Amino acid sequence: MRLVKPEDFEPWVGRRVRVDTAPRPIELVLAKLDRMPAIVGADFREPFSMLFEGSWPVLLLDATYVFDCGRGGPHAFHVTQILPRGQMRRYQAIFA
Repeated sequence: MRLVKPEDFEPWVGRRVRVDTAPRPIELVLAKLDRMPAIVGADFREPFSMLFEGSWPVLLLDATYVFDCGRGGPHAFHVTQILPRGQMRRYQAIFA
C-alpha cells in the first residue's frame, strides 16, 4: 500500500471532489492543503492536512469516507468536522 503525499492532492485544491456517502454521494471543495513540519524520527512521509468545505445542509459525521480525488484514488480517509465559516461546514483530514 502506497502512502499518499501532499503532491498527490495539490492539483485538486480549489476543485470539487466527490465523497461516497449514503444514500448518495455528495460534493465538497478541497479548499486548502497545508504541509506541516516533519515529525522527528519519522521520515516515511511529509505530514500534511487538507481542509474541505461544503454547504450547510451537508453534514458528515467524524468518520472515514471514500474521496474521489488525488493521484491513485479514490482514497479512503478520516475527516473531522471543525468550526464552520459562515454558512460553510468544514472538515479536516490529517496525514502524519
